[in-house]
Amino acid sequence: MQVTRDIVRDLLPVYLAGEASADTRAVVEEYLAADSQLREVVESSGSWSPPPIEAPASLEERSLERTRRLLGRKSFWLGFALTFSFVPLLLPLPWLADLVMLIGFGGWTAFLITCRKLNATGFEAPRRMVPRLLWAGVGVMLGSAVGHLVDQQTGWNRAVYDFPAVTFGLALWIGEKLHQIPTPGELSRPTTLFGK
Repeated sequence: MQVTRDIVRDLLPVYLAGEASADTRAVVEEYLAADSQLREVVESSGSWSPPPIEAPASLEERSLERTRRLLGRKSFWLGFALTFSFVPLLLPLPWLADLVMLIGFGGWTAFLITCRKLNATGFEAPRRMVPRLLWAGVGVMLGSAVGHLVDQQTGWNRAVYDFPAVTFGLALWIGEKLHQIPTPGELSRPTTLFGK
């Protein structure tokens, strides 16, 4: 088989990366010895390197501070949402209870948005059962509160049972999608030194 310039050009990326076999290197070097124009291209590409990229000096500090702010915001919105989700159970006026519950749902929205932003930090959920239990428990309690209000205002007795069942599964699903809690598969996977 005749070694053509096109064949050598196709082999150059492998040759320049140092991943070519001994036979391929021999073929390319033999051809380059005869073709001075292609040899100049190879020599000039060997001396080229990408410009060094340096991160700004304060990047680590800014990243750490942003992560701290997000963790603080997550805690704040969790407390806010929990408070405004359960206070309606103590209020005698149905319209006021509904208004306070809507404010609580706004808090839950802000909490979930903050959790989503925390994904960019690279934090992973601890591979323990406790976070799953907490998310499930909060889901059941929130469903119970909403179900109780619906029962009081509409007389639908099943709401006290149906809402907690739905919010239980919904809380676990949302927590897994936002990478705030481990999936059942991650819980059963053994922990290694390399974290994989």
